[in-house]
This record gives sequence, C-alpha cells and structure tokens, in this order.
Amino acid sequence: MIRLEKYDNMTVKVVCGNGDVIAGACVWDSPDHNHHEYGVDEESLRIGERVIYGSDVRKIELIRAEACIPVRDRPQAGEEIIKWFADRWGLPIEVYRKSITSCLGSEGGIPQWYVVLHGSRIVAGCGVIENDFHERKDLTPNVCAVYVDEDFRGQGIAGFLLQYVCDDMAALGCDTLYLLTDHAGFYEKYGWEYMFDVRGDDGCLSRMYVHRSDRKKRDAD
Repeated sequence: MIRLEKYDNMTVKVVCGNGDVIAGACVWDSPDHNHHEYGVDEESLRIGERVIYGSDVRKIELIRAEACIPVRDRPQAGEEIIKWFADRWGLPIEVYRKSITSCLGSEGGIPQWYVVLHGSRIVAGCGVIENDFHERKDLTPNVCAVYVDEDFRGQGIAGFLLQYVCDDMAALGCDTLYLLTDHAGFYEKYGWEYMFDVRGDDGCLSRMYVHRSDRKKRDAD
C-alpha cells in the first residue's frame, strides 16, 4: 500500500481503484480519519470534500510540493494566518483580523483569503475583498495582499496561487476579479489584463488589472 502521510499539504493527482482521477491540495487525515468506530483503520487523504483511503489509491503523483488552501477550510489556523499577513505587510493585526475571521468556516462569498503551505509553513498568500482602497467601487471584488516569502520566490508560487484563487472564485460564482498594483509586466504572465490607472484612497495612481475566467471569456466571444 502507498504511504500517504508524506503528501500532507501538497498538491497531488490521485488515480483511484475505480479509475477516478482527483487532483488538488490534499490533507493527510491520520490513519483512520476518525472513523475507527466504523472499522476503518488505514491512512486517508482529503482533497476538497473527497476522502480517499489508502486501499483505494492506485497511483499518486506529486504536482507541487506546496498546496494552496482556502482559509475558510482552516479555522483552527486563523490566528496564525492573521499574524502572517500582518507581519509580511508590516500592519497591525487588527487590519486583517475582521476580514480573515469573517471567512473562517464560510462556504463562499466575499471576503476570501488563501495561503500556500510548504509542509506546515505558510510561504505565500492573498485575499479577495470588495475594494482594495481605490475610487472605482464598481470594479469588485479585488485580489489583494499578494505576497510570497522571499526565499520561495522564483519558483512559480505566485502564478500557482493566483490561478488557484481565480479557479476557486469562479467555482463560487465569481468569474471576474480585479487587482490594483504598482507592478507592470508581472501579472500579465498569469493571464491578467491591464485596464487603466486608478486613483487610490491615498490619492496616488496605480495600475488596475482584470482577470476573467474561461467561462466568462467564452460567453464574451
């Protein structure tokens, strides 16, 4: 039987015994997934809502050593995540607490927050909020606070994170996302389109980008 514990908090593709293929961020759920009372006594992985037991794994392929996790699925790690964002952006914890706490345990809606885990370490993250402090209140929701730890940059993690966020938000019914940044030439690599400059609440101009899901693009065509 394939040992599953080493794939905890990684992104994998699993081929099941019945031929199903499930890919995504996984969590190792301990030897019996707390179902020992039902006679289950083996390792399992959880990918989204799907629980896959070791005996049902025909093949498992590591896609990335990291996993992107919606914060709504990790309420037990809320304080750690809040502190991570505050430390990275040099802002008081309270700036993030209300927004991040409000999405813990939720099934959807705005705000949403995401982190990338390498093992048990948070190495990247971002949020999706109504407005990232700019004058165009009609351009919503906004991806915000995109950050990758310095020692993990240059490994494609930003693109991995952004793609996951766009796919997840599309699954929640939000096909179009906006992003305000001072960077030029970076987000274009990940399918974002520059729109125009927008004045922020601080009076300074920044670049506004948009990302439309594949479904939204097909509808437009």
